[in-house]
Amino acid sequence: SRRKKGHVLKNTNKENKKTNNDLLPKMAMTKMCYVALAILLILVGFEVNLRKDWLLSSDWPQWFEAQQWIPTPFQWALFPAYVLFLYVGSFLVPGYYHKGAVLRDGSFVEYKINGFRLLVLTFASAFAATHFGLFRATILYDNFRAIFVSINVYSFLLSVVLFVKGQLKKNKSQGEGIGGLKGFWLGEELMPWIAGVPIKFFWLRPSMMLWGLINLSLLAKHFEINGFVSTPMILYQIFSAIYIADYFWHEEFMTSTWDIIAENFGFMLVWGDEVFIPFVFSCQAWYLLTDNSHFEIYQIVLVSLVFLTGFSIFRGANSQKHHFKHNPKTLIWGKEPEAINGRLLVSGFWGLARHINYTGDIILGIGFSLPCLFHSVMPWVYPIYLTLLLVHREQRDHHKCKEKYKEVWDQYCKRVPYRMIPFIY
Repeated sequence: SRRKKGHVLKNTNKENKKTNNDLLPKMAMTKMCYVALAILLILVGFEVNLRKDWLLSSDWPQWFEAQQWIPTPFQWALFPAYVLFLYVGSFLVPGYYHKGAVLRDGSFVEYKINGFRLLVLTFASAFAATHFGLFRATILYDNFRAIFVSINVYSFLLSVVLFVKGQLKKNKSQGEGIGGLKGFWLGEELMPWIAGVPIKFFWLRPSMMLWGLINLSLLAKHFEINGFVSTPMILYQIFSAIYIADYFWHEEFMTSTWDIIAENFGFMLVWGDEVFIPFVFSCQAWYLLTDNSHFEIYQIVLVSLVFLTGFSIFRGANSQKHHFKHNPKTLIWGKEPEAINGRLLVSGFWGLARHINYTGDIILGIGFSLPCLFHSVMPWVYPIYLTLLLVHREQRDHHKCKEKYKEVWDQYCKRVPYRMIPFIY
């Protein structure tokens, strides 16, 4: 069937959807500089955290240890083997098919949803491999420099393949075939397919799971160093595990996100998914690597409440929006949903602020970092970055929606006057 072959199914709605190329991000060169700066910060952060005595040492030439950054054949093979495992699992592990939201070009895709089962299989396989001695639980910690370099190289190579593939594509939809450095950065195709899978949707699987695997490898090293697991490390591991498991449990919700339905797939998302997410999102675990502190009960309760508050807002808001898109009659907080012009939801969380889900995401980020307290800026890199990103994205979304919905958007803003934080912003 077309579903099993993974064909793109054309939407029966013949309405010609307008695409405004001006909505695409500009100044690709500046953003490439941001990537270079991000890589530099990651490298410095890792090394400074592992070599806290560096500033007191006069043996500077050995600080960098360049040979540890040059992958061996084994280290080059780790990431492709991991991705191949997930690729094969995506076909073999049972799941169900979910019709995604209409894409920018008017088409839609039926995605095979089996991410949570694949997550369980992946982590069960990792535990079995360490239990039977195939490799050490600290393998990602032991090889993280070379793995980091190799994933950067593979992300670049995949981006080149995607760029060439998009340039050779004959029937380009509106917004595709950008060309040049901008096309390499943003992507040439909206929904590229490689080896029978929608690569943009699939690429988040190795990304999110690698974050979890790095966390567990750092947990193993933490135990090896201390002989026990500190309370802050326990809290961070629980919080991140909940977040990752929840992502795959609700994997179908990703099919209606902006990244999937409207963003081309190029270096920006390829590198962001596979390098930025697993290596930056785990900065708290790196910081807590040698931590041997313990929290009082009140500290555990307070930190947990912050995380649970963010999680409840983030998941609750996204769930309400997803269910409303697929069934506008789904009850929200026990009531019939209300929407401006039948399209802009103003019930539940969405009646409190126009991007309340962003607020929940930021609070989640704070919850990840709170176990580290405030002794260093390093574990706060993620929530700081996330706040800047989402505040900027909220402003960008506001202008896009105003152009798309026109006077309906003005009515919506009057009904829901707050952007992200009720009564404040």
